[in-house]
Amino acid sequence: MKSFPKSNQRSERGNEVVEFAFVAIMFIPLILGSFMVGMNLVKSIAVNHVVRDLNNMYIHGADFSVSSYQQLALRLASGVNLKAPVFPTGSGNLRANTGNAGDGLIWITQLMYVGGTNEPTCTSVGSNNCSNHDSFVYTQRIIFGNSALLQQKQSTLGDAATANISNSGIVQNYLTDSGARLPSAAQSDMRNLWMNTANGRQPLADGQVIYAVEGYFQSPSLAVGSTPAKGVYARYFF
Repeated sequence: MKSFPKSNQRSERGNEVVEFAFVAIMFIPLILGSFMVGMNLVKSIAVNHVVRDLNNMYIHGADFSVSSYQQLALRLASGVNLKAPVFPTGSGNLRANTGNAGDGLIWITQLMYVGGTNEPTCTSVGSNNCSNHDSFVYTQRIIFGNSALLQQKQSTLGDAATANISNSGIVQNYLTDSGARLPSAAQSDMRNLWMNTANGRQPLADGQVIYAVEGYFQSPSLAVGSTPAKGVYARYFF
């Protein structure tokens, strides 16, 4: 049996540690990445449940412009750290109640499809006055949560800031005010979703309403080193 000189054996000591270090350098990022993806999936499921439940409340009459329903929403979404400022004393309704705390932002939106100028919705204001014919319009818009997140994610339904909106989020003159009409990108999105006959579906008729809730939540606790955490977005329609 051939034997190796002891000097050779001594020179090979520590090789296993070096080899393990090289392997670890490759696998640790993969492990951390898998952990982040897995945790973000868990958060995604939680956010989807929150958004769906809020929309279920909305279609059953919940008015999220009042403090009681916003507080209920905050309790429902406490697990994903949704926060909003306390209503100022004497405030009955707030269509926009945002601050810089928490990890989430919620958009509550009611939409309507307005048909042609000869259809009932337009004729109610006079066919010549119905500037938003053949379009989706906002009829209510409420937002609450952390407005700083708008830098990361905008509502896919657009921004109703130029519309004339009451404190309770009700859009005034939605048939004649051009600011009440969804912007072009959101308009196309809604048409693709609701104005087609795929799978036997019927397009929306004049005056039909859609209830939508959107939510965006950041995941700052899941950031690792210089790798930023991915936010979670969800929306539901009824």
